[in-house]
Parts: sequence; structure tokens; C-alpha cells
Amino acid sequence: MASFRYQAQSAQGVVKGVIDDDDIQGANQRLLRQGLRPFVLEPYEKKKSRSPFAGARLHKGRLKGADMEFFTSQLALLVKSGMSLDGALRLIAKQTEKQELSAFASRLENKLKEGLALSTALEQEPAFNTMYANIVRAGEEGGVLPEMLANIAAYQTQARELRQFIISSSIYPLILLTAGFTILLVLFTVILPRFKVLFAGLGKELPFNVAILMAIADFMSSHLLLTLAVLVALPALLFFYAKSPRGQQGLDDLAVRLPIIKGFVRDIETTRIFTTLEVLVKNGVHLVTALRISAGVASNRHYKTLLARATMALKEGQKVAPKLHGDLIPDLAVDLLAMGEESGRVGETCGQIAHHFEKQLKERLKRFIALVEPAFLLIMSLGAGYIVLSMLSVILGMNDITGG
Repeated sequence: MASFRYQAQSAQGVVKGVIDDDDIQGANQRLLRQGLRPFVLEPYEKKKSRSPFAGARLHKGRLKGADMEFFTSQLALLVKSGMSLDGALRLIAKQTEKQELSAFASRLENKLKEGLALSTALEQEPAFNTMYANIVRAGEEGGVLPEMLANIAAYQTQARELRQFIISSSIYPLILLTAGFTILLVLFTVILPRFKVLFAGLGKELPFNVAILMAIADFMSSHLLLTLAVLVALPALLFFYAKSPRGQQGLDDLAVRLPIIKGFVRDIETTRIFTTLEVLVKNGVHLVTALRISAGVASNRHYKTLLARATMALKEGQKVAPKLHGDLIPDLAVDLLAMGEESGRVGETCGQIAHHFEKQLKERLKRFIALVEPAFLLIMSLGAGYIVLSMLSVILGMNDITGG
């Protein structure tokens, strides 16, 4: 298949591009079918990338969430202002400073010129999920694409803000945990080994707890590299285990069973699922499709299975809410959804549920952090204090012997 560079007249003006076809006659007919009247059409040889890895990141769909949010908001703004879809994509590709995003917008523009709908073009891009493409398709079919794009942008902003809130709330406890481990590491590798010579000349057996502490300190200070390697390897092993299928299954099981963690997971998944349902249903996506997409949005496999069962029930003509009863979805959310199904206001009800549980999640996180901070400080103080007092008790005992 050959490539041809063209300039053509369209309803919006002169457009340029590259098209692939078997011969120049086929390329000409293809452009005419797209509503373009070419006045320049000539063979074009595509430049080969100098690096075998050039474009690999984009090919794998490695666009970041911030890139997708920027792309959506800009596209919504330009299309809403009256610019044609291909013109908006061309402008984004020209003005953006990120090479990956520019290439992505150009690729979408070329697909539109080939006659593909935007939703179909997005489905072929690994960076964009099924939810995005379905909302765009609903906008295309209803003639309200700018409004749909604005809704997607708002959803992306809301999801980013929730994610950032969870991450920022976790930073301080992680800092305290790291500080605690650092203090213990310094005590066992630097401070306690200095008591070894002092206790060696004591001439009597050390208390059991002090002997255990000194043995640990002696091993850690004598094998410092091994100690550091173990401290680094353990989190790495846990990370890779969590990424494995077996590890994910185990973590999913723990997440719905551990008392405190279960509440956080339930609020997070409920917020994520019902926010997705709200956006999809309000934008004209059928509830069956919305449930299927929401199952893909859920991160815990138990929630995926629950939504899959609800989807099958809906296909069979049953109500969704009764299938969601259990420990995973809060009863309040299920009852509200049942009322929404009865009144025919599922989208609005899902939005109310998502808003309520997002607010509850944030309040629960704030309370948890308020309890964790003093608890960590108390544990760190007790641990360090216990070690110091154990050493002091032996030193004071030595002074008693010397004084006697």
C-alpha cells in the first residue's frame, strides 16, 4: 500500500494530509467519498524513525491522566466555540508542547479524514477506555458532542481530585512510618553497638530483654549491607506480589474482610462506581452498557463480579438494586438506587449516591489520619523509650555494683 500527500477543498476550507491506498486513483476516490475535492495528490514517502524505540510509549497508549484531561477539556472548548472536529484536533496537535499528545491528536484527525467517527477512532486508541468512547458515541448520535466532551472533562477532574485527596491524605502517615523505621535502624546500627564494649566488662549476665536487643544490634551492625538489602527487598517483594494475579486476589479478599480497610474500600468503590453510572446514564448510555463499563472501573474483583451479576439480571428484565444487596455496597446506596429505578431517575440518583459517599470517604479519611498521627507518635516514642530505658537499667545496675 502506497502513501499520498494531498491538499483538498472541504466545507471548512483547504485541508492537507496524507492518505494510504493501493494507487493514486483509489486515493482520489477515497477523498471524494469523504467530501474532499483534492487539487494536489502526489506520492509521499514516510520518513522512518531514527530510533527503533521512537513512538513506543505512545503506541502503547502511555498518555497520562493529565494529558487526557487536558485533551478533553480543550477539545470540548474548541468544538463548543463552533470549530469543526478535525480543525480542533489539528489546532491541539499544533499548539500542544507534548510530542505524544500532538501525535495522538494528529492520528485522530487522520482517522476522521478517513471517514471514521470520533468514538470509533478513540476505541482504537489504548489510552482511552470504553467509557470515554461510549459517551462520545452518545454525543455523536444525539448531536450534543460538545456537551458530552465537557461532561467527560468534568468527570476526569472529579476523579483526579478524589485520587489526589486520597494520596495527599496518605503522605503524612507514610512519612511517620518511614521516620519510625529510620529511628529504629539508627538505634540498632549506631547507638546500641556502642554499649557492647561497656557491657562486655560488666562481668555478669545481661537481662534477657537487653541480651535480645544487643544480639539484634550486633547482627544488624555487623551485616549492615544485608540489613539494608532486606529492608529494601521486602517492600519490593510485596509490591511485585501485589501486582501478580495471586497477590491481587489475596489483597482483594483482605480488602473486603479487614474491619477498618473494608470501610475505606467500600466508600471508594461505591463512589467510583456510582460516579461512572451517573455520567454514563445521564449522557444517554443504556444502563446495561453503563453497568458493564462500571464493572471495568471497579478495582476490586469482588465488586466486578457483583456488577457483572447485576448486568446479567438487568438483561433478563430484573431490577438492578436487589442484586447489589450484601456487604459490598452500602444499604443506603442500594435503597436509593431502588427508588431511582422506580422513579426513572437512575442517573440523578447515582449522582446523589456518589456525592454522599465521596463526602463520607473524605470525612472518614480525616478522622483516620487524626487518629493515626498520635498513634504512630506514641508507638515510636514507646519503642524508642523502651530501648533507652532498658540500656539505662543496665547502666544504673553497673553503678550500684561499683558503688558497693
